Amino acid sequence: MRVGRRTWWLGIVLGCLLVGLGVAETVRAVTSGDGGIVFWFGTLVGGGTCVLAGTLLAERMPGPALGLTILGCVAGTLPTMWTLVVPLLLITLMLLRGWQFRATQPEATSG
Repeated sequence: MRVGRRTWWLGIVLGCLLVGLGVAETVRAVTSGDGGIVFWFGTLVGGGTCVLAGTLLAERMPGPALGLTILGCVAGTLPTMWTLVVPLLLITLMLLRGWQFRATQPEATSG
């Protein structure tokens, strides 16, 4: 599967952004004592890791990579919903990766 250069960079940037936000929120939760460490770390760092893994594996293993990307985007959408921009970028990444995956799959013929 050929992943477009812009889509690849979008995946890398969004994955790094989610991991960075997750680390920052986890540190904030630990230092303030507010709690929610599992939520912030799980959704942001876990989601960002899935997006990065899906992006990096897209050319070698397109099916599992698409699944990882979608899982990471869904996980990262909830805690970033307040920004409005990040969830839209995550949805855009999911759609682009889905279209690229579908374009590389052979057409099913009915016999």
